[in-house]
Amino acid sequence: MAAVTESVPSPTAPSAPAPAAAAGAGTTIRVMAVALWGVVGTLLGYGVLQTVIKASALFG
Repeated sequence: MAAVTESVPSPTAPSAPAPAAAAGAGTTIRVMAVALWGVVGTLLGYGVLQTVIKASALFG
């Protein structure tokens, strides 16, 4: 009895996205990250300010 073999195509590397598309995606992610950093930083500053106000009212 002869062995049955299948011809499996070799995997090809996925094509890289166009440089313009990659640059656009990276820029979008960077803008979103900076915006999130700004929102979180602002809220953190607001929380610290509220703590200072409450502490001064309590001890002042």
